Amino acid sequence: MRFPPTPPWARPRTHCPNCLERIADDRAPVCDRCGYQLRLSRAGLAGIVLLLAAFANFLLSAFGGWLVPFPAMPFGLRIPFLESPTPDELRALAFWTGAVLSVAGVAAAYGGAYAARRRTDRARA
Repeated sequence: MRFPPTPPWARPRTHCPNCLERIADDRAPVCDRCGYQLRLSRAGLAGIVLLLAAFANFLLSAFGGWLVPFPAMPFGLRIPFLESPTPDELRALAFWTGAVLSVAGVAAAYGGAYAARRRTDRARA
């Protein structure tokens, strides 16, 4: 027995839960007979991860100045962009980074869902 055991969503499927037909490829994303989606695509998984990162960035933009104060530059170095930004600038940066990550996450999740839908339609035809 492996430790930790393989989670239920990662176990290879031998039969389709919808039509109970035997699946030829245990890593197939869609059942060849009925078009039932068996797995989440990598693009969809990447979209979910990006959306979680965007949520974390939005939380950082709201509570970042209080939770993680920005340290002063060491040894009196003068770096133009990193020279002691104000908390409002950091909050704005975290907000816009979260906005970009959320748009990228939605686009990746849509791409994964579209790819699965195309395979489902191709299997049903």
